[in-house]
Amino acid sequence: MSKAEFKGARQLLLKDVHLQYTKVARVVTYQGETQWETSIVTDDPKVAQDWEFNHLNVRGMPKLAPTTWTVSLKRKQFTADGTENEPVRVVHADKSKFSDADLRRIGNNSVANIILWQGEYDNKWGKGVTTSLTAIQVTTLVPYEGGRTEVDFDTFGPDGDAVIATGTAGEEVDIF
Repeated sequence: MSKAEFKGARQLLLKDVHLQYTKVARVVTYQGETQWETSIVTDDPKVAQDWEFNHLNVRGMPKLAPTTWTVSLKRKQFTADGTENEPVRVVHADKSKFSDADLRRIGNNSVANIILWQGEYDNKWGKGVTTSLTAIQVTTLVPYEGGRTEVDFDTFGPDGDAVIATGTAGEEVDIF
């Protein structure tokens, strides 16, 4: 597939993308690099082709569905010369800033507009286009609520029969 032609650097706006595994509340470490990250996902082949045309590394996800494509996006904490990057800017639909606590609540399938910075590189490892996640505007928030439900074991009586246990929310639970 042919790719968009450009020289130097540019910013790219992608609208109405579905986010997955967004980690922008603090940096995470992946393969020795500290970075902020998210993935975008689509089941529309035309959208996937558009992403690829714009120099994004599009991968098929046959384990999720035969027609699902994803792109992993990141912003490194430090540039190649050691300068610290600003964190990814994250705003609501009205462009108000997300609180630190709300940054952890961006769940899978939240819909957003994203701004990417892209620039050419030509070095000893090859030449191409690098992409850096710059900003996320969350237009439809699907709150992440993982880790809020606690699971516990049943209590077993002396004869081996399960005894109904009380869950962490005070309700009776029988998980066996």
